[in-house]
Amino acid sequence: MERVYEYNKISYRYKVLMANILMFPLLGYFLYRIFFIGTNIYLWIMGAIVSIYSLSNSFIRKSNPRIIKISDEEIVFSSFGEKRFEISKLTKFRVRVTSPNYQVMVRLEDENRRNASFWVTYSQFNDKLDLIAEFDYLEKKIHPDSLRLKGRKGMGDKRPELNAAPSEEQDELVEDSPLE
Repeated sequence: MERVYEYNKISYRYKVLMANILMFPLLGYFLYRIFFIGTNIYLWIMGAIVSIYSLSNSFIRKSNPRIIKISDEEIVFSSFGEKRFEISKLTKFRVRVTSPNYQVMVRLEDENRRNASFWVTYSQFNDKLDLIAEFDYLEKKIHPDSLRLKGRKGMGDKRPELNAAPSEEQDELVEDSPLE
């Protein structure tokens, strides 16, 4: 059984894609200021470092996933390509919660020492509560003695259930909606 969590397309376009595409001309401007103008060089070097870091996070390391697929066998993060991890081969699965902007940092490592980090803005994903419950379940499965989950009873003990398909009665309610 595979679950698919997808980032809101409009938010992804503006918050991730457009912000990082804007870094290309900014990097060019910073490099121009460093090599041709030469005043306040440390300020422009710092701007160039921030631009390179942002571009590498999005386009090289692919750390802002747009689609997350979780099945019984593997977890797939898709952004500008896919990164697949077999759950049975994971040696590390850590979730660090940062509450002000509803993000979690997910760190994975498998037995081949292949590791990755992903920033997941869970407030922008569909079924965000199920996504967090899936992460808690996987963390507890791989690290049963995790202090983050040990202090909260029942957290991560079982995998969230799939949402049932809408019944015929619910379909009729939607069709008779006065909002159409």
